[in-house]
Amino acid sequence: MKEVFNTHIPFGSYIWGAGMIIFIAMVSYGDLEQGLYTGALLLFAVFALTWYFTFFYKRYWIEDNKLFIKSIWGTDSVDVNSIRKVEADKVFWFGSMRFTVLRPYRRGMILHYNVIDDIFVDPENPTQFIDKLKQIAPSINVIEAK
Repeated sequence: MKEVFNTHIPFGSYIWGAGMIIFIAMVSYGDLEQGLYTGALLLFAVFALTWYFTFFYKRYWIEDNKLFIKSIWGTDSVDVNSIRKVEADKVFWFGSMRFTVLRPYRRGMILHYNVIDDIFVDPENPTQFIDKLKQIAPSINVIEAK
């Protein structure tokens, strides 16, 4: 049976999106005032696609004993029985820039599996997600945030 978990969309993603729209309007104001809309529309389209793939595209599902993670880089799979530890309530920042307005964040969990591998996931309902993982592999060590 396939159980799908949507990605958690934080309120900060909407603030980030509104900020980027304001930024586009400020950058394109001169052209918009002259009736030149193509540049602003192109910039908005690039922004909208970036926002969608950053915050809304990712999906998780568990099928048999496999956890599948769909992202813009493809679909990865992790054997649930190989998960050793889950660190809950972690924050993941996208990008390496120091200017935090341009680094949208996600609050989720880190799954440690195999010997040295780990992956960040941010399901909409983390408790239900962890419960489903523990049904398959009860030996998973869950570390809650302090």
